[in-house]
Amino acid sequence: MNPARLLRLGQRLRALGLPVVSPSYEALAREASDEVLVTTAEGRITFCSPTFSRRWGVDRWALVGGDAFSWTHPEDRERVRAAFAAVCRPGSESVDSEHRYVVRSTGEVRWCRVRFSDARRVPGVGGIVWNCQDVTEVHDTLDALRHAATHDPLTGLGNRRRLLEVMERSLTDGLDSALLLLNLDGLKTVNDRHGHAVGDLVVRAVAERLDALVGDRGWLGRLDGDEFAVLLRGQEGPLSRALADLAQRAVGVARRPVEVEGRAVAVTAAAGTALLPGGDAGADAVEAGRRLFRHADIALGAAKAAGGNRWVPFSRALLDAAHDRAELAADLRHAVATGGLHLALQPLVDLAAGRTVGFEALVRWQHPQRGNVPPSVFVEVAEESGTILDLGAFVLESALEALVELQRAAGRSGLEVSVNLSGHQLQQPGLVAAVVDALRRHGLAPGQLCLEVTESVAVADLATARNTLQELRSHGVRIALDDFGTGYSSLSYLRRLPVDVLKIDKSFVDDVSGERADATGAAVLSGIVALSSALGLVTVAEGIETEQSHEVVRGAGCTWGQGYLFARPLSPAQAAAHLAAEAQNPRYRSTTA
Repeated sequence: MNPARLLRLGQRLRALGLPVVSPSYEALAREASDEVLVTTAEGRITFCSPTFSRRWGVDRWALVGGDAFSWTHPEDRERVRAAFAAVCRPGSESVDSEHRYVVRSTGEVRWCRVRFSDARRVPGVGGIVWNCQDVTEVHDTLDALRHAATHDPLTGLGNRRRLLEVMERSLTDGLDSALLLLNLDGLKTVNDRHGHAVGDLVVRAVAERLDALVGDRGWLGRLDGDEFAVLLRGQEGPLSRALADLAQRAVGVARRPVEVEGRAVAVTAAAGTALLPGGDAGADAVEAGRRLFRHADIALGAAKAAGGNRWVPFSRALLDAAHDRAELAADLRHAVATGGLHLALQPLVDLAAGRTVGFEALVRWQHPQRGNVPPSVFVEVAEESGTILDLGAFVLESALEALVELQRAAGRSGLEVSVNLSGHQLQQPGLVAAVVDALRRHGLAPGQLCLEVTESVAVADLATARNTLQELRSHGVRIALDDFGTGYSSLSYLRRLPVDVLKIDKSFVDDVSGERADATGAAVLSGIVALSSALGLVTVAEGIETEQSHEVVRGAGCTWGQGYLFARPLSPAQAAAHLAAEAQNPRYRSTTA
């Protein structure tokens, strides 16, 4: 520093009654990367480093004698004064503080990390040293990370974590709370058919509609790829009416088609709602929020189970049903692990030769308290609870083991067994390896196993289904498309999926026999068989129960058939007896229940 200027500074400080910083400290502060202030114990500035001056865009000499606290943000000033007072107490160590400053020249708010040190007894300093570091970029980065952790990047709405935070803060004011959960049905199909870019446009469009619908009445968030949430607050009566109105309208706006590149793309929605009276929140806001979410989720599950495109309010009956389902899921998990399930086999019959050529493997559950639990119930529970993979592994192993024993007992080779695949199994990365390993261990040819998938399962994730089924087929495993005609019924799927067998649903068989028989039904059946024949597929007619339907499907050219006319599902021992009796009498038909 110019000696004359330093002299004038010293004179000014002495005129103000303030200590003078030594030239050596001035030189040291000039080289420091930190911005440095020195103040009296009252906070009056006695020294300002050049770096401080440059950072804040002020004349460093103009600051001398000013109040250092006037730079701090008004909301942080009390906290800064407390830290400053702490370091001024005798024997205190340095104290750190992180707070906001206001840049007077621009009004910009920036963050500083300050270390206060008592240097009043240090020669040449004689005051409280403020070592300042600008950490605005650090705070901006942390804010961005916090925002990313609590917000959906596609729509900018809060996410599941943010919802829980909002509920935790808001459930302590005594007001009633209401939660709406809305799930978009068909979004995955949109992604598969039109691409994820189109799916994203649909999601954003629905988000904008919901945002306009909710407005400032509540909080709107996107919890998952196809799930939104709305949180409302208020008094129970009006809140209940507002929630019902919002749910009805939300389902309506979600199903309105979205225009994308000149084409209308549509999804539908299912919604579940729940109310939490303010008096029921209790002291634990976190648990209260989870309970509210759980109730709305149960209602959403009921809306989806009813076919979607509707909203369902939470009720005690739904909660009891959910508890019962949870108990059933626990019992099923135990049954799978302890051998509580048993295999049933239904014969597959060559309609031309009248001979059993294989079996479809089915699974049965005789619950110790509930009795017989239908597959339509426990398979769905298995999918919901995550037990479906273990259940599928049990059926595959049991079916292959039974096939080996049946061939040995009947003295036959080349019998086939069909096993159903669930959507969860189809998406399992190790499925192909597990199937190939099971066939190897049981000494069976891959062509003796046919894996069945329904149209809806295959189409739910068409790309994954096609790749997995193609890999299975490359190993020699046969693939069947089950319940054809009851799902999407798009002929393009027959071309795009690697299929060997087409199983014609029972409803088509019923349409060509009995009271429902008509010419249209016969024409549809003949058309399906002709199409299958042109594609080189084996056709299996399901649900053959009468001689009339047997004759019609055989006359239409169906390859194989199954149904109660030939045999009901059999135990492995009964299946062996069925093959033995058939060997003695080719026209034998088992009627064992």
